[in-house]
Amino acid sequence: MMKKLICLVLVLAIVAIARVEADGYGVCGKFSPDRMLTHVLRHCAKPARDLTVPVTPNCCEPLSQVSEECFYAIINSDTWKYSGLDPRIAFTIPRRCHLIHY
Repeated sequence: MMKKLICLVLVLAIVAIARVEADGYGVCGKFSPDRMLTHVLRHCAKPARDLTVPVTPNCCEPLSQVSEECFYAIINSDTWKYSGLDPRIAFTIPRRCHLIHY
């Protein structure tokens, strides 16, 4: 009986450790989509509101390092929803930056 209890505790500890490590990474790596928007892609705010505003290297360079999955997660994030940015216009930014992998 004691061996079974020890095995159960060990298994639960391993699962808990694995879960904590997995929670640290998502589609945007170690940062949340909200943080990616406010820190990495902050220079894309004006081009995400207006098609006539040109994209800048400060917007395009960080965006080139962001995966497509992360980009979609950023556009669907809570911060995005409250920022007033237009997702339809934002979807044009990778093309305007000449990023072919989007």
